[in-house]
Amino acid sequence: MQKNYKKVYLDACSSAPIEDKTLDYMNEVQKVAWGNPSSLHSEGIKAAEILERSRLSISNDLNAQPSEIIFTSGATESVHIGLIGVGISLTPGRIVISSVEHPAVISAANNLVNYGWELFYWPVDNLGRLKMDLLDKILEPPTKIVSVVWGQPEIGTLQPIKIIGDACKDRGIVFHTDATQVLSQSKIDWNNLPCDLLSASSHKLRGPKGVGILLRKQDSTIDLKSILGGGGQEFGLRSGTQPVTLIAGMAKALHNIQGSFDINSSLDLIDNQAIFILTHQLKRSLANLKGCFFTGDPERRLPHHISLCVSTSNGYPLPGREIVRQLSYFGISASSGTACSNGIPSDSKVLAAINIEQRWCRSGLRLSLGPWLNKDDLIEVPSILEKAISITARIVNNA
Repeated sequence: MQKNYKKVYLDACSSAPIEDKTLDYMNEVQKVAWGNPSSLHSEGIKAAEILERSRLSISNDLNAQPSEIIFTSGATESVHIGLIGVGISLTPGRIVISSVEHPAVISAANNLVNYGWELFYWPVDNLGRLKMDLLDKILEPPTKIVSVVWGQPEIGTLQPIKIIGDACKDRGIVFHTDATQVLSQSKIDWNNLPCDLLSASSHKLRGPKGVGILLRKQDSTIDLKSILGGGGQEFGLRSGTQPVTLIAGMAKALHNIQGSFDINSSLDLIDNQAIFILTHQLKRSLANLKGCFFTGDPERRLPHHISLCVSTSNGYPLPGREIVRQLSYFGISASSGTACSNGIPSDSKVLAAINIEQRWCRSGLRLSLGPWLNKDDLIEVPSILEKAISITARIVNNA
């Protein structure tokens, strides 16, 4: 008889489970605020009241002005509204993005190429850290926009956003950061963050799917043009009826985040001790896996994130997607670091960017933790991963 394995969810970077209190709150909101917040009758006014109350809650938690918060369907849309909206308002120049960006940023930047923009990829070192010795050269004219992922979702490395943002501000360059993974671990001080634009999704921080935010610095000189026609909601920048229940859920989830971030720290480290300790304990137990090696910066990284390349004990790389499949059979939900389009696996562009040998670029594995876990939940993870590796090795050998 097959053993009933405990269900252990280790894919927080993909999507995190909604807390019961947040879900209960959303159900109550849906009961009373199902009206269109743009309508002038009582149902619409009630919905508009909760919408703006949610905006105020987020502004208080992030030290932002309510007018700086634009609700979207998620980080992908936020990125496109921000980068393309700025790009079409400027005379074309150069947009710089890191070589380890999320596909949403790559897509938006390539869209600007169609408007006459030059695209430059800022290289990283073997740990996924931007090559900061290139900073002055990269920010020379004709650079007008810079976009850098704050916490890299595949390998966990944090970038020095304050240093980059200050340098961009001094040169009048628009600076955007994808803060989706960072915001899931820590509240930020938007007023003191040297960014013009910031994007994030709700479902990474234990809120509902289908909603996100774009923060736009109010005192910035940037002109953000709408890329979506319609009724002109969200200060004319994101048309469409606002999903009040989802927005209320995001506000509640964000309010519950416990971590903090010291933007004045030169290391840009997130103070989230509880999840860091749990993650460190698991990582230490995984260090005994023969043939496997960790990726990303070992210190300046997301506190809930473990990334590694998986192999047999004699160093033969194994497909991460198959490892994930086998882990699922044993009750563990994880993620492969490799890209996938229409179900077809491909080499990880992020692993290639940090100079991992091509033969390893489909062997990435990511484990990302959350506050729903405790030490006892993780006891069997290393041994189960060993079993998954053994089974995958047999599958590969028989293929």
